Amino acid sequence: MVNRTFKALVFSVGVSALVFAGCAGTPAAAGPDELDAAIREASDYLDSNIPGGNKIVILNVQSNSDALSDYIIDELIANAVNDKNFLVVDRQQLDAIRSELDFQWAGEVDDNSAQEIGKMVGAQTIVSGAISKVGNNYRMRIRALEVQTAQVQGQFNRNIPGGETISALVNSESSGGGGSSGGSGTQTAQAGKSGSSGGGTQAKAPVAPAKIPNGTYTFFPRIQAYQGPGKVKAFIPMIKVRGEYVAIYVTGSATGPYSRPEGYWFVNYTDRSKMLLQDLDNPAKSYAPEPGAVLGIWSSDEDGDYYSFKGVTGRRLSFSNSQRDIPITFEEIVIGEPDAQ
Repeated sequence: MVNRTFKALVFSVGVSALVFAGCAGTPAAAGPDELDAAIREASDYLDSNIPGGNKIVILNVQSNSDALSDYIIDELIANAVNDKNFLVVDRQQLDAIRSELDFQWAGEVDDNSAQEIGKMVGAQTIVSGAISKVGNNYRMRIRALEVQTAQVQGQFNRNIPGGETISALVNSESSGGGGSSGGSGTQTAQAGKSGSSGGGTQAKAPVAPAKIPNGTYTFFPRIQAYQGPGKVKAFIPMIKVRGEYVAIYVTGSATGPYSRPEGYWFVNYTDRSKMLLQDLDNPAKSYAPEPGAVLGIWSSDEDGDYYSFKGVTGRRLSFSNSQRDIPITFEEIVIGEPDAQ
C-alpha cells in the first residue's frame, strides 16, 4: 500500500514537472507594440478633443528619423480614416504641398506655416507632433491646432520604451535603408515660398497653367455635399466657364430643375472668407467667390444660382463653406471636357 502511494506520488510530481517544463518552454503571447499602442491612444485622444466632422490634416511628426515619422503619420491617418470621425486630407495631396514648400515629414513646421497649409487644403484642424529619444525611452507628443484661431484643441504626451518597432525604423536609416532628413533633422516650412534654401539648388521657373476651355460642364450624378459624415441636400449640377470666370451652380435637387439647397447655401450669404474653392492640383492656390451681380457673392441666371470665381486653372477642385461649426464640403470636383454644343 505504501509502495503504491509512493509510486502515485512520484508519477504525479513527474507529470507536474513535465507540464511546468512545457509551459516554461512556450513563449508568452506578445502584447501590442508599445509604439502602436501609444499611437492608438493618441488617436483616441484626438477623437475626443477634435469636433466630429472636422476636416483634418495630419501634417508632420518632427524627429531625427524619416522612417519613424512616416510610420507614425501613416498610422494616425489610418486610425482617423477607420474611426470615421473626421474628413482626412489625403497624403498624396500633402505631397504636392511638401514639394512646393520644401518641408519634410520629419521636419519642424511652425504654427503660422501650419495654419497656412491648413487653409490651403480647406482643413479646420492641423495635427502635428514630435518624437525624441530620452535615455532609453522615447517621448511622443501629438497636438491638434484649430486652423482659423490657432487655438490648441488638445495635446497628447506619452513616454514610450524603445521597443522593436522603433529600433527597426531608426536602424533602417542608420544602415542605409532610408533617407535621412539631414543635420538636426529639422527644417522650417515657409508658407508661400518654393525651392530649397540649400546652396546650389535653384527652383524651376514656374510654368503657366493651361486655361480651362470656355463652355458648360454638366455633372451626372450631381456632385453632393457633406456635413461631417452626413449627406446634405445640396448638389453641383454644372459649372460654366466664361473667360476668366468659373461659375459653380448649386441646387437642392439630385435630379430635375433647381430647388433651394439644404443647409446654409443661400442667396443672401455675403461673407467671402467662409467660402473656399481649393485647387487640388496646386494646393497653394485657393479662391474666394467674386462679388455677385445681385446680392453679395451670389448670382443667378436661367439655369439657377451660382458662385463665381476668378482665375481658376485647376481641373480638380474642392468647394466648401465653413459658416457653421461643422463645415459643408462637396465631393471632389473633376472638370473634364465641356458639353457638346
